[in-house]
Amino acid sequence: MAGHIATTTRLRRSLAAGSVLALSMALAACGGDGGGSDVPDVSDVDFDSMDMDALYDAAIENGEDKVTLYSVLSAEDLEVIAGPFEEKYPGIEVEGFEAQGEDSAAKMQEESNAGVYTVDVLDTEQNTIYAISEEGLLAEYSPPEAADFDPAYKKPTFTGFRIQIKPMAYNTELVSEEDAPQVYDDLLDPKWEGKVCAEASEVSVFSLMIEDWGEEAALAYWEELNDNGLRFISGQTSLIESIVSGDCPLATSANVHGVAPLADEGAPITWVKTDPMYANYGAVGVAKNAPHPYAARLWMNFVLSPEGQQSVADNWRIPANPAVPPKEPELQDPDSYNLMVAGDDIMERARELNDLYYTTTDRPVIAPGG
Repeated sequence: MAGHIATTTRLRRSLAAGSVLALSMALAACGGDGGGSDVPDVSDVDFDSMDMDALYDAAIENGEDKVTLYSVLSAEDLEVIAGPFEEKYPGIEVEGFEAQGEDSAAKMQEESNAGVYTVDVLDTEQNTIYAISEEGLLAEYSPPEAADFDPAYKKPTFTGFRIQIKPMAYNTELVSEEDAPQVYDDLLDPKWEGKVCAEASEVSVFSLMIEDWGEEAALAYWEELNDNGLRFISGQTSLIESIVSGDCPLATSANVHGVAPLADEGAPITWVKTDPMYANYGAVGVAKNAPHPYAARLWMNFVLSPEGQQSVADNWRIPANPAVPPKEPELQDPDSYNLMVAGDDIMERARELNDLYYTTTDRPVIAPGG
């Protein structure tokens, strides 16, 4: 990002779950309020009708000098968005708690149980934010900046803003364009025995296949793929590195935002445009008891606005805002591909489908985030 960031974004590393729980128990033992009484009563405010200028004016008028995020974004990714926000809205500083989605959600839940209301905005992947929403910890809100978003990314309490497409990928020096898989069944060819890899805990594609193909067909596919020598690699970064190095010639799914910049730099890797392409999304939602309710909604709208969404595009992810084109040339024409993301049924079954992914591929079950 060009230019100087006026106020440095402050990020706090994740506390151990045990430490958070101990803090919650201590606060509960001391009366359980822990700051809950400081949460402003905004029950009669029509936030849906307020644009960003109105939210900013109200935040300043009410002494809201910061917005606190529990976010899966790295310090670097968050600063790309926070810098312009702080420059545009002086007097409001962005604080972030960086953690895995499940950790930030657990921290939010534990604090709420103890009557501690610290977080303003939760930013995490769709399954985790759905679970937090089901616990009643998010406020219902329809941000004006999401008015033109696809309904698939809009829920009463959260909105998807960064889409992560997860197609097949392969090493272009080891797999010719003629031999490259075009559909998922191509990975079952005996010639690829022991040469196909999958990310060990990435359940998104598995879940979406169940929704798309039907459970019986999808489970049969993964069982056959596993019998054909499917290898598992932990983490998308390691998986993509394995494709580039040639250790794994092909992968069942690799994040486009990880593959595309490497391919752009000349690395021997590319991805496959299937129909549909499976994806998940990261989302933002305002905490029900946000201590900075106006600043929280201002941040959410900024992230969803063309300006905020441009930072999403710059990181090779797919913006949910249709006004902002992706950076990947192959994805700039929205009529050239179909995306499929999980609906409520899949998000509700997230833990069950996680376990099924492991058992179907003959592995001990590891809980999400474990």
